[in-house]
Amino acid sequence: MGLEMPEEFRPITTIRTVSTARLTSFSYVSKISDSKKTQELNGLDNEEECQTPKSAESTLILVCPPAPSKARPPKRKLCPPPQGFFEVPHDLASLFFSLNTPSKKIRPI
Repeated sequence: MGLEMPEEFRPITTIRTVSTARLTSFSYVSKISDSKKTQELNGLDNEEECQTPKSAESTLILVCPPAPSKARPPKRKLCPPPQGFFEVPHDLASLFFSLNTPSKKIRPI
């Protein structure tokens, strides 16, 4: 019902590594620097760099959207209905009552 552990696990595979002593040896570094110098002298670069395509087929046709237009002013101002905005019953004031509290609080000295 809970977490069940299988009795047999997959075997752990070994990871192949290269020793750092082999990479930092002087002969290896000198071979790399010599090969770079010869490539620079010969003008041969085997590394391909990313370049932007500049042919007419690959360029995008840019179409600018039209300029925003100014909002039109309203033709006339609408007047409120003659009864007011909302129809209110006449006895609405009877629902509210006034409190007899002083407008200023009295503070003891």
